[in-house]
Amino acid sequence: MTAAGLTVGVVGLGEMGLPMALRVRAAGLRVLGYDVRDEAGRGFEAAGGEVAASAGDVAARSDVTIVMVRTPAQAEAVVLGAGGVLEHARCGSLLIVMSTVGVPCMRRLADSARRAGLRFLDAPVSGGRARAEDGTLTIIVGGAAVDVEAARPVLAAMGTQIEHIGDAGAGTTVKMANQVLLTVSLIAAREMAALTGAAGLQTEKVWDVLRTCTGTTWVVEHWPVAREWVETYRPGTSLDILVKDTGLALETAREAGVPAPMLGLASQLIVGLTRELTAAAGRGR
Repeated sequence: MTAAGLTVGVVGLGEMGLPMALRVRAAGLRVLGYDVRDEAGRGFEAAGGEVAASAGDVAARSDVTIVMVRTPAQAEAVVLGAGGVLEHARCGSLLIVMSTVGVPCMRRLADSARRAGLRFLDAPVSGGRARAEDGTLTIIVGGAAVDVEAARPVLAAMGTQIEHIGDAGAGTTVKMANQVLLTVSLIAAREMAALTGAAGLQTEKVWDVLRTCTGTTWVVEHWPVAREWVETYRPGTSLDILVKDTGLALETAREAGVPAPMLGLASQLIVGLTRELTAAAGRGR
């Protein structure tokens, strides 16, 4: 598959899907987009994109269909539901699910797509909106090697680190691992910020030191960004994504029979934090 003459469809034009679609368009490919929210479609159209009538319309007109929605239920509705991708996609076309939907869901989507005669890639991303806008995402891919190579011109428009891990489900497994480590790090960093603050230490100096130490993590290195997730919390933003993803990781661990006490605790703590912040916001109104 070469980029020349390729039509790429993107279902889901939200926080990540919109900038990803625009990066593909900037690479010179024809891009169709669809989102259930009219305002998202209008934003895509204003940026020069072509808006399709439905997820099925996207799939029917595309060589490659990308799904970038938020939840497993949304992904299954878009792909498996009436009028969705599988009902309308051309046999032999490529479906790439880039949402973080958990391993069981991803495998269901892969099995259904392959039975319908489609090629399939499990390809969640890491890097956040800033890297989506820059086209520098890490893309963690599960699927057949031949399909990964076929998709490379499209994936390269969105990411600079394209890692083929294994078959469908493998990409999502690694993304789950990343999200759990991120959640644990965020919780630990908040506790240490409170501890060092109680000692009267200058916040910026503390983090400057910790960034050079063995305990550093992405959260430590980008503490102003991670702290803002908490301080400007709104339902549906970064912390809620971590709630969803740690819950999906816990489901995967239980299904695999893998003991994961730290994951269980982290999942409880991030749920508790979002509830606390929601309650605080309610008291502030």
